[in-house]
Amino acid sequence: MKLKILSWLELTVKAVVSALLFVCTGLGIVLLLQPHWQSHNLWTEINIIARRFPIIVSITSIVLLILWLFLVRRFYQQTKLNDLTVAVHNLVPQVGDTKSPGLATEHFGHRFQPLVNNINNVYEAAQQAILEEHAIERSKDEMVTNVSHDLRTPLTSILGYLGLIINDKDQQKLSHEDIMKYAKTAYDKSGQMKSLVEDLFDYTQVRQVDFKLHWAPLDLAAMLQQLAVNYELEAKEKNVVISVVSKPMVIEMMGDPDRLARVFMNLINNALKYGEGATFIRLTAKILAKDNEVEVRVTNNGAKIPNESLERLFDRFYRVESSRNVKTGGTGLGLAIVDSVVDAHGGRVRVESDDEMTSFIINLPLMSED
Repeated sequence: MKLKILSWLELTVKAVVSALLFVCTGLGIVLLLQPHWQSHNLWTEINIIARRFPIIVSITSIVLLILWLFLVRRFYQQTKLNDLTVAVHNLVPQVGDTKSPGLATEHFGHRFQPLVNNINNVYEAAQQAILEEHAIERSKDEMVTNVSHDLRTPLTSILGYLGLIINDKDQQKLSHEDIMKYAKTAYDKSGQMKSLVEDLFDYTQVRQVDFKLHWAPLDLAAMLQQLAVNYELEAKEKNVVISVVSKPMVIEMMGDPDRLARVFMNLINNALKYGEGATFIRLTAKILAKDNEVEVRVTNNGAKIPNESLERLFDRFYRVESSRNVKTGGTGLGLAIVDSVVDAHGGRVRVESDDEMTSFIINLPLMSED
């Protein structure tokens, strides 16, 4: 506040001093018009000159007044610029404060408005970058926590059951059935760990900046048919009928066959794991000629996904269940991998769920082989 008062006081002093200088300059110019004075009084002589040369005196006065106003305007702009410099200096420590509004445009006048707007844009960008950095750090911490939890839980069971078997070596209290049961439990938990490690590896791969797809021509309809055959036995064990409907019967496109196969495998696995009460899983594919793309739907008639979970389904490690230690044993990375791979293909994925059907809908561009 003191600096602002000093700035305006300095502006006032400059304006007054410059006005006196211009007045003296004007008097000097007027007096030069009459080298030989007719009186010994300065003001009387100036009046005589003004009456003899009224046009010249008026023009001189107007020119000097314009020059003085221009100079005062420059002094004013310099004062505003100094205020802006101080405001920017005070704004720097507030970059991390998301509640800080930035600079007030109206305080610095029309001339500096573009500059102030640019400073505010840079300030907002810096704030956004800091927020994103904090979000990334929190995401990394959550990722480490989640991975540690998901690895520790099955690892504890593996060590516990194998420990029972090893410690019984001398006592031999366990029956063969108990040993086989413990070994099978340890084997199943090892499979969960293997699944998590594979999902984590795939997720980190597709999220890398230099991630590249291995493009190749493929028949999407044939891929879906093959995947349905592969899951037919597992689906039958859960009393689920899996089928494929393709229009046309052959859908040729360009893409990464392995990555796209992983996408549809993850969606089928999700339908089998979480589609409670489902009696069918249907894979439908059709060409949208108008948009030059293919739409694939993985649909089941199982339990509805809660509305509050729909927007977060594709977040890494997110699960619809409230507990992480669930019987399904999912890693929470499957749909995040789906989203990343589809995005890398230039497509998009969304989900629709109601009391009757749950559908994951994927749109992929139909690019030519060239």
